[in-house]
Amino acid sequence: VVGAGFLGAEAASVVRSAGVEVTVLEPAAVPLAHAVGRRVGEAVAKAHRDHGVDLRTGVAVASVAEGGVLLANGECVEADEVLVAVGSIPNTEWLRGSGLMLRDGLVCDACCRAAPGVFAVGDVARWHNPLYGVDMRLEHRTNASEQGVAVARNVLNPQAPKPFAPVPYFWSDQFDLRIQAHGYLRGHDAVALVEGDVGERRFVAAYRTGGCLAGVLAMGMAPRVLRPWRQLVAARATWAECVPIDAPVLD
Repeated sequence: VVGAGFLGAEAASVVRSAGVEVTVLEPAAVPLAHAVGRRVGEAVAKAHRDHGVDLRTGVAVASVAEGGVLLANGECVEADEVLVAVGSIPNTEWLRGSGLMLRDGLVCDACCRAAPGVFAVGDVARWHNPLYGVDMRLEHRTNASEQGVAVARNVLNPQAPKPFAPVPYFWSDQFDLRIQAHGYLRGHDAVALVEGDVGERRFVAAYRTGGCLAGVLAMGMAPRVLRPWRQLVAARATWAECVPIDAPVLD
């Protein structure tokens, strides 16, 4: 598996659970660190290694070669099958010259409107989320579903459009773990442990952006544990009012 993001990690866990030898190649020093932070990424990495996955980080892939994968250092990693999971590029080429604004997706306003009478939904839509005050393009199934409902409402009520301002949500099942997250974790300034133990892979981590609680992530915890935290994220609660001052820092 080339790429230890959520897709690559999930595929690796399924195949390894079926008894197949799996090698995962990841250019970053820690899987998922750009999205969830170093310590949480290390917990994911340890889970895979504990289950027998040959996880190699800090390696650059040059190409898929006959019989395996060729690394930038000239080494060939043998493989019967190769899965490349290195992210996606929104397919907007067909919109070039249309007059619509393209920037890593189709740029939309807070109501998911790219132009009068033109709306976008799903992975291709880069819209302004007023809850966070930033433009977002999310590749989560839950976001596409919720966004579709929001756009349908705005199409049917053009005189009173409503901004699409969700708290993003995703989950990932890997081996015996379920990872769940509410909020916008990318670009966070700090991460703190607010419940559980990272070493035991049962914990809740809070993410700060500026002075606000931007999101939370749980590993190995019941969904009900996250509900009050999600409400705090939706309310744009300040970091000081919801995270203890002595909470252990994870990044």
